[in-house]
Amino acid sequence: MESGKIKETKHFLNMHKRLENAIIDYEMINPGDHVIVGLSGGKDSSVLLRLLKRKKITATNDFTLSSVFVKMGYKGDDEKIEYLKNYSEDLGVKFHVIEEPILETFKKEKKGPCYLCSRNRRLAIFRLADEIGGNVVAFGHHKDDFMQTFMLNLIYGGTIGAMKPCNPFFGGKYRIIRPMLYIDEQMIITESERMELKTFRSGCPFQCISERSFVRELLENVRKHYPVSRSNIFKAMYSPNLEYLLKPPSNKNMG
Repeated sequence: MESGKIKETKHFLNMHKRLENAIIDYEMINPGDHVIVGLSGGKDSSVLLRLLKRKKITATNDFTLSSVFVKMGYKGDDEKIEYLKNYSEDLGVKFHVIEEPILETFKKEKKGPCYLCSRNRRLAIFRLADEIGGNVVAFGHHKDDFMQTFMLNLIYGGTIGAMKPCNPFFGGKYRIIRPMLYIDEQMIITESERMELKTFRSGCPFQCISERSFVRELLENVRKHYPVSRSNIFKAMYSPNLEYLLKPPSNKNMG
């Protein structure tokens, strides 16, 4: 893995420009913000930290950057912590660890493990934000994640919508941002391979074939048949033709 100074290849700078455009389009980072990047041990969040560390964003360079790993008691957590601590500190970013034993929560609550895991991780990071003066939490969701969520909501939820690129919580006290909105997953893969980034499996004991896996494969099959489909699906998220959408039926049985 590269250490110290970030090597600004043409590919890296292209990714950073896309990151900058998303930050500006959705007003994700303001002067004086303290941004906490949630690191998971995967390629996405690690590349995000490196992109944000470069700063040089037209809107503002006046923000503090930290990183955090939420230790949930999964196999391999200690190895991840050691690597991510070195990775963050090598970039000059202060690294934090939060203990959040999610397995105990599963025993007490009846909701699905994915929902509980996501909720508890988010709340744990908000608590850390209170302690260190943070107000913005950055996650490594990329363009493909947005398209998959869009299709998941359409197929399984019966709604047209994706994730919010910039989502306020508790009356705006915190914001969750997803600055890699315009960055394709393949770009992240290429960059992580170039810098020989070490990545880890989640270690979650509940991992299985999910709806998201099905949608990911579905979109890939569609892309093979019609390559422009990726651009069209992403475009559909910001260009709805409301005139040709329906109103709710008066009889619910018609739905």
